[in-house]
Amino acid sequence: MAATLHNDIQTPDGDFGYVMPAHRIREIARLAIRCGWDLDGARRAAGMPAPTPGQPTALITRTTATTVLQHLWASTNDELLGVGPKPVSLGTFRLLAFALCSAPTLATALKRFEQCRPALPGMPAVNLSSGDGATTLSIDLTGFTEPVDFLADVLLALTHRAINWAIRRPLCLQRVDLPHPRPRGNTDYHMLFGAPVEFFAPRTALIFDSAALSEPIVRTQHDVETFLFNSPSGIISQFDFYSSHSDRVRRIIEARLGGQGCTADEIAAGIGMSRQTLRRRLRDENTSVTDIKDDVLREAAIASLAKGTETIAALSQRLGFSEPSAFTRAFRRWTGQPPTHYR
Repeated sequence: MAATLHNDIQTPDGDFGYVMPAHRIREIARLAIRCGWDLDGARRAAGMPAPTPGQPTALITRTTATTVLQHLWASTNDELLGVGPKPVSLGTFRLLAFALCSAPTLATALKRFEQCRPALPGMPAVNLSSGDGATTLSIDLTGFTEPVDFLADVLLALTHRAINWAIRRPLCLQRVDLPHPRPRGNTDYHMLFGAPVEFFAPRTALIFDSAALSEPIVRTQHDVETFLFNSPSGIISQFDFYSSHSDRVRRIIEARLGGQGCTADEIAAGIGMSRQTLRRRLRDENTSVTDIKDDVLREAAIASLAKGTETIAALSQRLGFSEPSAFTRAFRRWTGQPPTHYR
């Protein structure tokens, strides 16, 4: 499996392949100069060819990215590679991983991180707030080296993938808030997050359904040891959670169930492509936005009716129907039976 900006790429050795857009290459180059990274040494360690003048994109595999980052960690002796307000000694992430993996739930793990952070001054502060069924996980970049644009993107993506790994399932995001403007040209935000992105936001944050806070942390000590030994390969592999366009569409619909922002145009925008392109991609997967939406609504309706704790009027409203009769007609179309049959 591989993921890129627009198409999947399978490298000759079967490794994950990611096409890095031009704006990311420029950002990394500026940050490397500012922080004095040994990119030539990292490139040689990974067996990557020398860059060519005017190269607009770069193919980065999981193997090369892992080797490059391991080289930079060793050469900087800083797990944040010199971009933080203070160095983060090698081994800090290991300490945090073991402290957090023993937490019973995601909520407990995030609270533990907040409690540990004062003892780790080089780490960014994390704030968790909940309201109206949504939780916002904000990262404070105060004191971090410019460019904040790149750091905000990377830290949010890494945080999201670390959570995915810890709970062994994708954390479906409702929205991602970034404090900078949208870069020009091709971007990779739909692949990084699989969710709508709000630029020029007043914070750097992931927004998700508060119900996810009760997700159990399912990783064992052995899992953590293996993860750390291969780091950062395990984090990079979390790109694989969004392995198909139909899966991305399903996640968006589930996150916005019964709410706003669920038209075909809005879903396509959340994935980062035009409605026409999304229609073609889904057709290749033998489905459509309508089919996926009907499937999500049908599953949610049957699950509620089986529990019997919600009236049909309340259920129809929660699922976004204008009135119970419209929900009943849709349910008959899906199942051939009235909703009352499933109570």
